[in-house]
Amino acid sequence: MDDGLSDNHRRVIASGILIVDAAAVRMLDLLEDRNSPAAMKTIEGSVTESEREQIRAGLLQLQTLITAFVRKCDLQPSKRNLRRILASDVSQIWVALEDTRPARIRGYGAMPISSAESLEADLQEMLLLANRLRALLSS
Repeated sequence: MDDGLSDNHRRVIASGILIVDAAAVRMLDLLEDRNSPAAMKTIEGSVTESEREQIRAGLLQLQTLITAFVRKCDLQPSKRNLRRILASDVSQIWVALEDTRPARIRGYGAMPISSAESLEADLQEMLLLANRLRALLSS
């Protein structure tokens, strides 16, 4: 490609291509049913096998084009540290659990004491696990 691209141009272009690439990967994971099980998120609706194959083929072609484009523009891939990603996600888990405690959601109305105690016990168990994960990732 024309060497007229500045580093700023390359960073902006790389950011856009990163979003495109990530979306393609998520879509392929959905089509291939390569998703981790989730208790609170289910996928509904469907595509026919023919549509699935056409979408998959298009996404694989897109990824080939992205790879060539990255080389052509001399774009630098996004590098992320696995430990930092995991630690960040565990921190989000911890915050969400803390924000769900009965004392924190008091403003949403009265909760029977037995429900509050049960909720607190369940959340405490999850918080203990989150804290163990945080400690493991901080070492």
